[in-house]
Amino acid sequence: MKSTLKSLLQKTTLASTVSLLCATPFAAHAQEADNTLLTDRIIIKYKESAKVGRAAIMARETVEKVSHRAGHKMRHLRRMATGAQVMRLEGRKNKAELNAIVSRLKQDPDVEYAEPDLIMRAMATPNDPSYLNQWHYFESTGGLNLPNAWDVTQGEGAVVAVLDTGYRPHPDLIGNILPGYDMISDTFISVDGDGRDSDATDPGDWYENNACQIPDPRYWEADSSWHGTHVAGTIAAVGNNNMGVTGVAYKAKVVPVRVLGRCGGYTSDITDGIVWAAGGNVSGVPTNANPAQVLNMSLGSPSAASCSISYQNAISTARNLGATVVVAAGNAGAVANHPPGNCPGVINVAATNRSGGLSSYSNYGSAITVSAPGGQQSFLNDPNGILSTHNNGSRNPGSDSYFYNQGTSMAAPHVAGAAALLYSVDPNLTPDEVESILTSTARSACNGCGAGIVDAAAAVAVADGGDNGGGGGDGNGNGDGVSWTETNLSGSWRSRQDFTIEVAAGTSSLNVQMYGGEGDADLYVGHSNASQWECISRESSNNESCTISNPQTGTWDITVYGYRSYTGATLEAETVP
Repeated sequence: MKSTLKSLLQKTTLASTVSLLCATPFAAHAQEADNTLLTDRIIIKYKESAKVGRAAIMARETVEKVSHRAGHKMRHLRRMATGAQVMRLEGRKNKAELNAIVSRLKQDPDVEYAEPDLIMRAMATPNDPSYLNQWHYFESTGGLNLPNAWDVTQGEGAVVAVLDTGYRPHPDLIGNILPGYDMISDTFISVDGDGRDSDATDPGDWYENNACQIPDPRYWEADSSWHGTHVAGTIAAVGNNNMGVTGVAYKAKVVPVRVLGRCGGYTSDITDGIVWAAGGNVSGVPTNANPAQVLNMSLGSPSAASCSISYQNAISTARNLGATVVVAAGNAGAVANHPPGNCPGVINVAATNRSGGLSSYSNYGSAITVSAPGGQQSFLNDPNGILSTHNNGSRNPGSDSYFYNQGTSMAAPHVAGAAALLYSVDPNLTPDEVESILTSTARSACNGCGAGIVDAAAAVAVADGGDNGGGGGDGNGNGDGVSWTETNLSGSWRSRQDFTIEVAAGTSSLNVQMYGGEGDADLYVGHSNASQWECISRESSNNESCTISNPQTGTWDITVYGYRSYTGATLEAETVP
């Protein structure tokens, strides 16, 4: 029967809509400044002297009287501890509508006060003083949309391995560092004078002119980069410690794996590091006590080449152990074909700038999985870069500091941190599921940037089951109703997205509403066994609402159809006993 309902939508109900679209040019829909839908509940407190008792408030005639005065149909939900009453409207209202309703209710001389029953949310924005300089987290155009994700999780329980130059014990990072390992076997590269050991701290990776014996100006001479410390800070610098910056997943933990030193690092050491980080066995090296769910590799070959068998075997081993592998796409400003970013099974990350476009240095093309903020600097330590933990030593370690860097090396840890947030809410995710969530929820960006810029909040919402944590039933969290929320819905003209909700016996109401974002999507609601839709809402925006009283028991279908293209919409459904 479900297929019958869906085919009906395609062949009949929407056919006339499509023909209308073909015949009529799109009209511009006015958007009011206060058009965001806020709540569907009102709190009313009657005066003690009023001749309206508790029983009378819940009586049908009293509710009808209140509804008439409000100008909107209402029903009684419950009595509050203060003696006030919670009333529900038919669908959420925007600020202007709520103000008008409250104003009309206050005209009743028996009403002590009336006010919207607004939804409050946890405010997880960190208190770190330089957070406001981390535009790459919160700016709507080029940022990762982290504040809304942090309202759900800050990365608790997730472990990320950073395969890089090691780490400095920066006070804004050390609290989230777990024991790591130095995988560098060559003492010239290691700089620290020894081979593999359990000390993953970064002694510096500086080199003098011609030391690397590579005919490339980029390898003639360089100070220490403190690259691994910067990358690790983007992933998991400690948050809410009133110090410096914060990380994408600021309650996650980092396992540092030192694979890069003077002039870089060998594939043989890096691939051993991949296996070890994910919890695999490496000869002569003790097993990692904290296997990582995410591996970040902000590294790669400067030249295009095929993915080696060594890399592919190591990556496949890590994936089989459950680890998601995130790799920087490279900074050659060319089509992405650089290992290990071009290896099957990795999330290959391009860099975007503060305006949300492809950074000029970033590799691009069909091999890119997603993109993330990497910055675009015009000068050294430019605020248009990515701010993170650093060190001010030119060769050997100096004082701990913070620094703006740019590169796909900075973009990849944003994605690794976002993946950590996903594992925090669902530790059972597979690498394929993590990639699917990140790509399906990314917001569109430039050509060649993969699925788009990672949207941390939208990805976390999907991993968390699409539930905003709100209670159903009587509205105080103690009911037996069902509720769920899907955020950041987007679609093209004529596109459709299908959802379902289970309705239990005795349910008094099924409420479905959509709001927010831009464009124009329509809402269709109907029982799976029915031959037609129970409710069709076609307002000239994304603001749609369907309320079905005494709905039939069983599965109900909910379809969002793109009357025009639309973005950023929120869909909510609930059953009320």
